Amino acid sequence: MKKLLSVLSLSMLLIVAACGSNTNSESETSGEAEQADTKSVLLDFQAEVVSVLKENNDEIVAYESAKAAFLDNETPEADKPSTEELEDLKGPAVEASKATVDGIEGLTVPAELDDSKEEIDSSFDELTKAYNIRAEQADIEDPSVQEKAAEHFTKFEDKMGKVFEDTGLIKPSFAKELE
Repeated sequence: MKKLLSVLSLSMLLIVAACGSNTNSESETSGEAEQADTKSVLLDFQAEVVSVLKENNDEIVAYESAKAAFLDNETPEADKPSTEELEDLKGPAVEASKATVDGIEGLTVPAELDDSKEEIDSSFDELTKAYNIRAEQADIEDPSVQEKAAEHFTKFEDKMGKVFEDTGLIKPSFAKELE
């Protein structure tokens, strides 16, 4: 009888231990699934941000490229756009920059990213500054506008990159997405 009780006690102890470790595995699996969901939501959100940035990018790039050629001393005069051509490109570029700001401000951070919401909002502030600079300071003769906008865009990428890295993803390059 003592042997039977010992065997039963040992069996119960093993069953309880197995159930306890099973619960830990379930919580670990649940945490991994939650992290995978966060990664998926973040990647979907990245695609949404890129879509907003690409929507009006052609007008902005056309103006900035023409402006760079216009200001470049190395570009032959025959290849430089005229002031009138730049003025024709400037208006749509300014409007495109304003539309991009509106698009950025219209983005909503998904609830699954609430832990990173402050960092994402801060990165969007930098992104908005970049496009506001493009819209407000699109003067043909001022080459520093693109440099100022690029500085803020880089800050945006760095801050968003940190969110990706904190989630276990590789830091994306939004600039390359726009090329």
